[in-house]
Amino acid sequence: MSQQAHWSTIKERGSLLGIRCLVTIYKVFGKGFFKVCFFPVMLYFYLTGGQARRGILKYWRNIEHARHELPCNGLKLHFHGFKVFLTFGWAIVDKFDAWLGKIHLADLDIVDPQTYAELTSGGGCVILSTHLGNMEICRAIFSTGANKKKLNVITYNAHAQSFNDFLERINPEAGINFIHIDNFGPDDTIKLKQKIEDGEAVVIFADRTSVTNPNSVEFVPFLTEPAPIAIGPFALATIMDCPVYFMTCLKNSDTDRYQVHLENFAQPLKVKRKERQAYFKQLICKYADRLSYYCLQAPYQWNNFFDFWRGNETQVDTNSTKDNNQ
Repeated sequence: MSQQAHWSTIKERGSLLGIRCLVTIYKVFGKGFFKVCFFPVMLYFYLTGGQARRGILKYWRNIEHARHELPCNGLKLHFHGFKVFLTFGWAIVDKFDAWLGKIHLADLDIVDPQTYAELTSGGGCVILSTHLGNMEICRAIFSTGANKKKLNVITYNAHAQSFNDFLERINPEAGINFIHIDNFGPDDTIKLKQKIEDGEAVVIFADRTSVTNPNSVEFVPFLTEPAPIAIGPFALATIMDCPVYFMTCLKNSDTDRYQVHLENFAQPLKVKRKERQAYFKQLICKYADRLSYYCLQAPYQWNNFFDFWRGNETQVDTNSTKDNNQ
């Protein structure tokens, strides 16, 4: 495996204080003003963030190949790359609405109502999600009504508890609990299992590799190249012995409404030790296939700003756009 920088080693360009300031600006001046201000901010991040920019351009090359399109170059390539950044920035506005409790079930389109009914009316479950779209919006489908269900989101962000406290202050009914895990162990498994037994949902973003064991992956086809997908989320989902769903929330550019895509992913299954590796790979391949499908449906809503295909050296021709910022 090539010694590419792991996603967790990339310093986040922002802070909790910055988020608080943005929320204040949003509350005082409103959504329209906020979105206008965000354009130059995201342009700055695109121009100065060489590592993130290269990762997005490599992603866009894979989108082109998957669509069987001729590769674009120069300004056109950067137009697509910057649009990914800008879409991410504008999605933050919608995240604020979700955190502030301004988005409700009626504001969303549930693509598969039957699966949604099964999830919300059933017991505890695992939801495999992705950094594609805007998963925070899904808070609305779990936070109201008779089938209210608490979401426990597993994160490797060291500031998870501070962010938890911040959300509690701006909206005590946010209904999301971020669980920070450094070194996943038996105690963590027991805690999560208890949440499942209490009827809660455990959300795992399965498109990020492990911080402590980054080489515990399977390289499986994603778009047009083999990409490393962590084994851990799928092993954990199996251990939880509960229904597993795939979920992503994508904004429809025609209607400007969010669509919740929810699929039955796996049912509880006892797997013999000698068969586990093959079973986990089967789940990983299925996950990568669904992720590829939705990336092609909404390519600009990709939020992984690093080399997702680490170890696979795809050349990105940016027409003399070598980065001098790092």
